[in-house]
Amino acid sequence: MDDSRRIIESYLSLLSGLAECVISASPAVGTPYGQRLKRLRARLEYDPHAGAVEESTDAARAELKDYAHQSAVYVERHGSELRRATEVLMESVRTLSQKQDYYCARLRQFSTRMETTPYPADPEHLAEIVSMQAAGLRNCVESLSHEWQSLLTRMKIELVEAERRVAEAETTDPNTGLMNHREMERQLRQDNLSVETGTLLLFQINSGLPDEVIQQVGWRLMGQFRHKDRVARWSGNEFLVLFRGPQDVAEVRAREIVAWVGGRYLADSGDPVDVQVSGGVAQHEAAPA
Repeated sequence: MDDSRRIIESYLSLLSGLAECVISASPAVGTPYGQRLKRLRARLEYDPHAGAVEESTDAARAELKDYAHQSAVYVERHGSELRRATEVLMESVRTLSQKQDYYCARLRQFSTRMETTPYPADPEHLAEIVSMQAAGLRNCVESLSHEWQSLLTRMKIELVEAERRVAEAETTDPNTGLMNHREMERQLRQDNLSVETGTLLLFQINSGLPDEVIQQVGWRLMGQFRHKDRVARWSGNEFLVLFRGPQDVAEVRAREIVAWVGGRYLADSGDPVDVQVSGGVAQHEAAPA
């Protein structure tokens, strides 16, 4: 093996290592970046001329720079939400402790009153006093229960809201590992999409498919595009692709990919599942929300 080939092999190995690192370090953010680095490596391995090496170096640098930024945003968002949720929970714990002290003091007062009250010998008057004491005790217990339920409800609401806010920071579809809708929108804004920069392709599959089949469809679809293209899980049964090329080429690729991606898949149960695929050029402003 000559020196130039050794250098190429070392560089390809470096790209593979970088891809694995960004995925392992932060799967929720790094998976699409790792996938694109792997596709970049595959493209370079196929045709490792000097211009392709230089182009791949620039592309890898841009991917890593964006990955570092998005990872920092992701970690900060999660840390901020965790701190906020912790503060709310700690405040709820303090409030619960104060309420407990208050109601325990009231119960002790009831206990002392019941021990020191001079009870009349007349059964009718005795029953009246006991009834009043029981009503007061019952009111105290019900108030305590209401306070606890109210605080617990508040804690549950805050946890649900924290989960929602954290979910808004996610950039990756958890099932397929592709970019999610929000991240694709960010990429499109960043790209400032125009006819010169690319074409949007929207692929739709039939509804009601098992998650593992949707995952297989996503992987097969991703494998049909280059590193510089962007592939996203746009909705439950839609995939959006930013194809870096003119519309006429994109239309041809869409027809080829529809034929390749559609067909029979196997679910985890071993049962065959038929997937119907349609696709074509989409307008960004008309894309589904």
